[in-house]
Amino acid sequence: MDDLNMVGNEELFSKLVKYVKREVPDFEIKSKKESRLMKLLSVVLFFNKGFLTQYITTIYPRIYVPSLPWYPNKPVSRISILAHEYVHLYDRKRLGWLFNILYLSPQIFAPLAFGAFWNLWWLLALLFLLPLPSPGRTWLEFRGYRMTAAIHWWLNGQRVNTVWLEQQFTGPAYYWMFPFKRFITNRILKAVENIENDKYLPPEIFEIKTILGVQK
Repeated sequence: MDDLNMVGNEELFSKLVKYVKREVPDFEIKSKKESRLMKLLSVVLFFNKGFLTQYITTIYPRIYVPSLPWYPNKPVSRISILAHEYVHLYDRKRLGWLFNILYLSPQIFAPLAFGAFWNLWWLLALLFLLPLPSPGRTWLEFRGYRMTAAIHWWLNGQRVNTVWLEQQFTGPAYYWMFPFKRFITNRILKAVENIENDKYLPPEIFEIKTILGVQK
């Protein structure tokens, strides 16, 4: 990336940060290294070995990144990730606590096993700890990764790696939230085609496209 593009993308990132701060009260970008909550979650999410060092986590109204400064020489990556996480903040703002229930289901129901103090049948709730499909988390992450695909196309002029996208849904990154490979692959390819053809863009993608001043 030449210096001119670097400066231009830094300006786009700053513009996007300003917009998110306006739309999401108390928005912050924080370091996971300095967060006790993130360190605790890394123990709970033992199956995701890169949780602290490779992944960005959003808990409304904050985005937690592995460390600060955050990708100082990769403005396009920062724009892509911030736009993706903005979709989650946008959805959390409009859905309220329903967002949390959808995202954490079905594993969120495992604590029902405490009912075993009264009836041992409640122990069956422990089955929710298994990597069961999560339609809610899949839908919310699909919305986020659709934004990732859009930013990649707008700023890099290239199609996002759809195999990598598919693996986010079918692999351990999100606890095998959607193992139905053919279905999710078809949905991803259709979304990417719509972005490239500038058709049927959902409101949140059109919104970010406008904020960034994308002409495609």
